Amino acid sequence: MRTVQADPNDSVGGGDLSPIYRVRFWFPPPAVNFAWLIDEWDVGDAREVTDVIAWATSKAQGNPFEVFLRWEDHHTSKDRQVEPYSRYALIYGKPAIEDATTETIFFRSK
Repeated sequence: MRTVQADPNDSVGGGDLSPIYRVRFWFPPPAVNFAWLIDEWDVGDAREVTDVIAWATSKAQGNPFEVFLRWEDHHTSKDRQVEPYSRYALIYGKPAIEDATTETIFFRSK
């Protein structure tokens, strides 16, 4: 760990929007050679991040979980248009397996 005195001129906090958190729960594989299962939730309107961690702890049922802070960025599309892009910074927890890779599969009901 490395620490550096923060610049007092940096802007911290404030803003019009309350933070949005992404919570990722890890559940053990259902059978040998199967992948861990992930369930993700977006959490807003939390008083403090500790409220999000407390909620996640109760929902995780003893399984590992991660809490990310969402922040808005932008990128340029293929047609050179600037588009908003959500990014996430890990602020609490760790994945179930440190060297794991994840594959996201979306299921949508009609």
